[in-house]
Amino acid sequence: MDSASACLDFAVIGHQDSWENIMSFINGLRTADQEKLPVEKIKTTYSFIPPRDVFKVRVRSATGTEINGVYIETFIDPDKLDMSFVSTNIKKVKSAMSWSQKLGAGVAALGGFTSIVLEGNLGLSGDPSAKYTTGNALTSAYIVKALEKAALQKGICLERANILVIGATGDIGTACVEYLKNKVQKLLLCARNNHRLEKLSSRLMKENIQVSYGTSLDDLVPEADVIICVTSSTGLGLTNCKKNVLICDAGYPKNLDKTIGDDKDVLLFHGGMGQVSCGFDFMPDYSKHMYQFEVPYIIHGCILEAMVLAFERRFENYSTGKGNISVDKMEEIYRLSLKHGIDIAPFYNAKGLW
Repeated sequence: MDSASACLDFAVIGHQDSWENIMSFINGLRTADQEKLPVEKIKTTYSFIPPRDVFKVRVRSATGTEINGVYIETFIDPDKLDMSFVSTNIKKVKSAMSWSQKLGAGVAALGGFTSIVLEGNLGLSGDPSAKYTTGNALTSAYIVKALEKAALQKGICLERANILVIGATGDIGTACVEYLKNKVQKLLLCARNNHRLEKLSSRLMKENIQVSYGTSLDDLVPEADVIICVTSSTGLGLTNCKKNVLICDAGYPKNLDKTIGDDKDVLLFHGGMGQVSCGFDFMPDYSKHMYQFEVPYIIHGCILEAMVLAFERRFENYSTGKGNISVDKMEEIYRLSLKHGIDIAPFYNAKGLW
């Protein structure tokens, strides 16, 4: 660990989404002569580990250039991601941000829950020269671009479709809404905060966009031809779906597969993901303990945004705050990702590739 580099282009600040992944991850860090730890023992100490870098990453561009980065684990307890633990978790995220500064990263991506620090305008860091991004602009772009491609592949006309956005008032949700609002028949918006829903829906209605909204999924799901889920909430029940409904699960963790089960009338893919055509390497190579995808070189869009910015030598605060992602910004970062051979990932879900 403590893998400081003289030329560190980017850092990724993240967390694991399940104890199953954590057990594989922690035991992957242990040497061959150390016994593997059971998850019960890992749980007693995991959240007390301070944020630190655990491996380096080298990424290759289609332009022939390479960048070097590092992954910083926050060691946040995946069972404690709700608001009652937000203060403790934010302290861990800010500690990871300080570690990124210490390593001299040109730009750092805050992925998953850790993006709450940048979305909440809690101050980027104590060092104004440090640059950060939530990566939400590229994540949003990958969601909507993949949705358009999947709809075309499955014969779904978006112009005549009702699209349900779950988590519509979040940063990624509002970005998807902005992109899709003039491309679909009707928007169905769902979120936990009714006041924010009313505010968003009222603005859209003033633009003559057809909208229905509510905090209850049961009221909206039966009307949806396409569903985008961008919430991290667990246990979402999607009942009474239309036949052959197209679902993009872009939350973190992605968990709709478990609630939908073996429903063969559902077309579900994991969204917000991209693929690096020229590849990347982990050093040390923990890929077999941390890589869980069906095909090589798939990464979350939030992480890829920092990589694209590093390739472009644009060390800046790109995606920060909530509701600041414009369609122009999504198109710009997507265009730059294509320049470096990074595009939306192949369609897949928990059962494998489509």
